[in-house]
Amino acid sequence: MVIFGYFCYFLDIFGYFHMGNSSDVVFVNRCDNDPRIIASIAALFASDRKVDKARSWFNRACTLDPDIGDHWAAYYRFEAQHGGDEMAAAVAERCKSSEPKHGELWQRVSKRVVNWHDDSVTLLKKCVAEMGVGEV
Repeated sequence: MVIFGYFCYFLDIFGYFHMGNSSDVVFVNRCDNDPRIIASIAALFASDRKVDKARSWFNRACTLDPDIGDHWAAYYRFEAQHGGDEMAAAVAERCKSSEPKHGELWQRVSKRVVNWHDDSVTLLKKCVAEMGVGEV
């Protein structure tokens, strides 16, 4: 995803890859209310297998802007892999109640003619099925 690539570029500029995980706090202090940055940091924590931190950051990203379906899909995929069925079902319920409409992948899936009448949970599962490895 393009946003994740830009994010990694900025993290490299600010020294994330050279100084370890402590510099993500410095970067987040500069733009602490951007849900795309928060979701990218959650994906980094998930790739480092820091499950509790990734869960809290995904939750924060989905709370900041619940209208972005890509974040719900990444959060659902993370919970399906690491949290179990009941945690994934809880994320799906929250997604259903927020009814997201935005996001690059979400728009691509939801605007297909076949998916026009699908609910949020079905779209969520279809987005997860189409997500690439490491995609946020």
